[in-house]
Amino acid sequence: MPTPHKFPTLVDGPCQAVLIAGTGLSAPTAPTVDALINNLQEVAKDMGLPQNGTFYELAENVLKKLLETGLSDSEARVFIAEKLGMLDDRQWFGEIGLPLSGNTPRHRAIARFAVEKRLRAIVSLNWDTLLEAALESVGLADGSRSPRPWEVTAHRSVVVDSHLPRLASPHVFPVIKPHGCVRNIEQARRHSRATGITPPVIFKLTHSELANLPLPQTLVDKRVECYASECPLIAVGWKASESYLRKTIVETAQAVQRTEPDAFTLVSRSWYTDHDEISTAYGRAKANVFVEVGKPGQPTLDCLFQWLQARHALCRLIGVAPASQQSTLHQLLLQLDQPDCSQPILRWVDAWLPTWVRLCWRAGVMQGIDPHTNRNIESWEIPIMPRDVHVPLGSMTGDRRELQAAAKLLVLLGSHLSRFNFEMFPGGFWDPDPKSRCLFLLLPGWRRNGMNSLDLAALKPQVEAMHNWGFVQKIRLIWLDTADSAPIEAFQSQLGAQLRRLLPLAKFAAEDALAWVDLESLKGGTR
Repeated sequence: MPTPHKFPTLVDGPCQAVLIAGTGLSAPTAPTVDALINNLQEVAKDMGLPQNGTFYELAENVLKKLLETGLSDSEARVFIAEKLGMLDDRQWFGEIGLPLSGNTPRHRAIARFAVEKRLRAIVSLNWDTLLEAALESVGLADGSRSPRPWEVTAHRSVVVDSHLPRLASPHVFPVIKPHGCVRNIEQARRHSRATGITPPVIFKLTHSELANLPLPQTLVDKRVECYASECPLIAVGWKASESYLRKTIVETAQAVQRTEPDAFTLVSRSWYTDHDEISTAYGRAKANVFVEVGKPGQPTLDCLFQWLQARHALCRLIGVAPASQQSTLHQLLLQLDQPDCSQPILRWVDAWLPTWVRLCWRAGVMQGIDPHTNRNIESWEIPIMPRDVHVPLGSMTGDRRELQAAAKLLVLLGSHLSRFNFEMFPGGFWDPDPKSRCLFLLLPGWRRNGMNSLDLAALKPQVEAMHNWGFVQKIRLIWLDTADSAPIEAFQSQLGAQLRRLLPLAKFAAEDALAWVDLESLKGGTR
């Protein structure tokens, strides 16, 4: 079934979108309640309680029994979290069970959309911190910031009303977690073990408490209402079974009556009756809002978000490319009419393009302004860690020569992208053909005025992340620029020498192992 629309707000719209994250976004990386029910049944059995019913019904009975034994509400909730294994299983924290980058493709794309200012906020109904780990993996640390020439530089999580001042800075991306967060529960346990006192903790796990938010979360609910009134809504893996949130969304939709084609979108494996109430409030039919994923014949969540990421990137490249390249780029965008995991441009955008942009900024060939201080950013201040730190393709003014060069490359290659693997060596074009086994690395072909050298430090974390150097027979370097003339030989030698110092194997010091070629070599054959 084709998608009902192309997510115009998220990809390239005049306003931002809000994302509601349900358990379907985290599965199967983090356990769901279906995986936890056996643990809860064991707890109920030990307490002499019936073991039948849903997870939330069981949790209600267990919590009630614990309170009858004299435990405080917070002590009882921390006890249940421990028995469920949530505080000791580091999958809940995004620390294990993920690729070395610390994110999955879906979470990585969502985090990048946050940096790109395409998302206004995330309302996460999950206890896990996979989204927070992804935000941190692209450079949005929890509360801290460093000088960068873009606006969103940190994220903060909000569980209760007292956390809302964390969002005072316009440079902070909001993650609203009304059902609780394992990080907060772990902090409560740590405090309890150190002092003997368990501080108040939010950990919603019963049917009755999902009906209404308590007093300490009244303003949190109002904040979600504001987001829904200002922005189109994308719900991912959300059953909409929480009546308090469903009521907020329905009443806001009826009051505001948004007109965007993607005013409400549900991305999920299944459609439930509660979704009918929401789609009706938005004045939309199921066929106009439902994006089915994860079933045979349908895209996976990872594929869907990589597709959206690729469409966004193409829109950005089209926005900076010269008129002579516009037609080709528009044709590429038309080829991405529907999610298609076989399209190599999805992986080119996901793995190569962000590395190239970060390399250009850190090398000093791009110049930006710190939005916090309005002063110029020095190239060495552009972060290179974590390895997926994201420099936005949009939301920054000025000459984007590195994007113009990327557009030129994409127009030149056309269908030849399918020849390369972009994931095995992040930031490189890997030709796995046994006759080639060549890794192409593209380097900036220009310098900013007054610069005598380029800093290739942004390649260091990428090189360190590459664990398959033994497969590489040769490395070919290609200069990439908007200009047609190659840089002088001395500059090329300088770049080659810098790169050799980063490489882990002595064999690449040999003269024939690392050499310069031209862009045309990417179309076939190496020299």
